[in-house]
Amino acid sequence: MNVLHVGTCALTLGIACLAIGAAFFGLHAVRDGRSAGSNWSLAAICQGLAWILDSMAGELPIAFSIVLPKVLMVANAVLLLRGAVRYDPAPPPFMLKPWPWAVFLLLTALPFAWFSYADDNLPARLLLASLIRIPLLVAAFVFLSRQAPRNGRAVLCTLFGIGIVWHVLQALAGVSDHAPLRDLLQTDAIQVTTLMLGGASIILVIATQFRIESDNARDSLRAWAEALEVESLQLEKTIEQRNQELHAMATTDCMTGLANRRQFLASAAQEIERAHRYGHKMSLLMIDIDHFKSINDQFGHPTGDLAIIAIGRHCGTACRGSDLAGRLGGEEFALLLPETGMEEAQAVAERLRAGAQTLQVMHEGRNVPLRLSIGIACLDAGDAGPDTLLARADRALYAAKNGGRDCVRYA
Repeated sequence: MNVLHVGTCALTLGIACLAIGAAFFGLHAVRDGRSAGSNWSLAAICQGLAWILDSMAGELPIAFSIVLPKVLMVANAVLLLRGAVRYDPAPPPFMLKPWPWAVFLLLTALPFAWFSYADDNLPARLLLASLIRIPLLVAAFVFLSRQAPRNGRAVLCTLFGIGIVWHVLQALAGVSDHAPLRDLLQTDAIQVTTLMLGGASIILVIATQFRIESDNARDSLRAWAEALEVESLQLEKTIEQRNQELHAMATTDCMTGLANRRQFLASAAQEIERAHRYGHKMSLLMIDIDHFKSINDQFGHPTGDLAIIAIGRHCGTACRGSDLAGRLGGEEFALLLPETGMEEAQAVAERLRAGAQTLQVMHEGRNVPLRLSIGIACLDAGDAGPDTLLARADRALYAAKNGGRDCVRYA
């Protein structure tokens, strides 16, 4: 049975590792600020270059076909460790700096060069590579077992553990006098298997990192989506509140809290239409503060404002739930009384007039007297809207003014 040639296998897997490393270079989605970053992609690139150069042994100078591949294999272990360290929330600072590792790689090149030029010893090179890589991989294994994300910790520890075991076996074979074990590890079949397992391991490490970062990116997106939804709901609530405030500003008199003229007329039109449809009675009271100009002149405009507020509150408390009170402007108010005839409207008007005299509006310790003139109009069949009803109530109000004020008149 034909067995894959070691050089061909090394070249093929080297190209595959280069492609995988290049494809995932720049992977840097983070978990709580931690990520292996591009270290493991660079480790795959170093692994691939080492295998490609190793496959060209005999065609390139020793420095490129023997020494450099071994240094790149050590660089692969260094980068695997650096990637593992980055999952630690407080990694040792020197492990993240590039120059200590660069010096370390230069120093490792010296013994590899010795066993390649001065003493061409393949077993010594293999033993040296294993002895250097084992502590680096063990350190990476320790970091990952403690700090790696749970969604990839088991896989990563397994892969790094397999690498450690394999290098330990190689180191034991190198120092052992058991020739059959050394010969077995150096057979083409075992070397091809080693290359395949190494290639699969580095690919699985990067795939696991991609899974970790993808899961974390998905979790981050979900968290952002939930936060965005909360903010959206808050924004909708704020918009609704602002709309309510704007509606209140557009429909409410800011001084008294009663309906303003526009809102009062719009509501009155609806009530008049309803009264006509069902044949209900309706009355309208036009209310004016007597001698309001004199109050402003004598006591000042702030006291006049207090008088308006007091009368507005007085009108509001006199309303039933179905009634509508509004301030039409200045010192003029209106009260719409659905399902109310003339007699009931007169009683309401008299209560308003008499109650105004008891209101307490003080100026410098003195009570400001308040008096009301009120005009009443009842709904007629010819009232298609509030204008004609208001006009009759206004005529009645003027009759009350001309009749001596502080009285009630009806149209």
